[in-house]
Amino acid sequence: MMNKRIVLFALCIIIASFGNAQKYVLNSVWRDSTIKIDGNLADWEQPFPYFDSKAKLQYSVVNDAQYIYISIKTNDPKAQMKIMRAGMDIIFDASGKKKEVCTIHYPLKSNPKLDINQNPDEIDQQLIEKPDIKKMQMEWSVSTRDIHTQGFKGIPATVTEADSGKYGISAAISWDRSDAMTYEIRVPFSAFYKEALTAADTIKPITVTIKAYAMDLPLMPANPNNNMNADVTGSANGNGMNNSGMNNGMPNTMGNNARPQTASPQPSVAIPKSAADMGLPLVVAMKLKLAFR
Repeated sequence: MMNKRIVLFALCIIIASFGNAQKYVLNSVWRDSTIKIDGNLADWEQPFPYFDSKAKLQYSVVNDAQYIYISIKTNDPKAQMKIMRAGMDIIFDASGKKKEVCTIHYPLKSNPKLDINQNPDEIDQQLIEKPDIKKMQMEWSVSTRDIHTQGFKGIPATVTEADSGKYGISAAISWDRSDAMTYEIRVPFSAFYKEALTAADTIKPITVTIKAYAMDLPLMPANPNNNMNADVTGSANGNGMNNSGMNNGMPNTMGNNARPQTASPQPSVAIPKSAADMGLPLVVAMKLKLAFR
């Protein structure tokens, strides 16, 4: 009787685990009409079906027999800053074995380092810059919008905006009226999977990962309140030992002409908790079942 209970308990665990695994398999939607890749989401059903609360990204995936289309939207200024300045990758793994992945780098990394500015209210303090959506929009309007690729069949390592139609791959970024950043990409299945989908391809999911890279946080200078007025007089050769240490506690009567030095105060860099997460990447990994009519 005890053995039967153990077996039943084990079966329950297996079934529960399988159910939880299935919960994270997302579904693409079949698309009959063409989607224009221009950053305008008028071709997409709204609202998007998926949202990653940690990454602050809304997203949707559709496909036809030749192409997979991915659209991403975010209202979060920090997420936009990571995408636009640190760069973002879309990674495809048709086999699920992480051995033959294909990666799209778009947009490319431009300026991942956060600037520090003088705090107007505190003369001895500097502040980390905050995301400026208008500035990102202006910089993007004059930037080179090349797509870099790795691992795809028949697609060069660099695809210019003018050549996007030539290889079937295309990407675009824009902003809507509420300053939400919108992202669209189209990739041919023939470049990473097969020439055209069949009904059998809806059974086994593929893996798609969205990764926006972290910003580079500035280094923290030494705290000006620590040992600001410490006596750092040591020996003239700068060996770092103080006089009392050299003379076993007796006053030094020779070679003590060096004047006491006071550390110059250095401005501190305020890294609030609200900015610390800028040093973390955004990652959305999905198991995706493709659609077929």
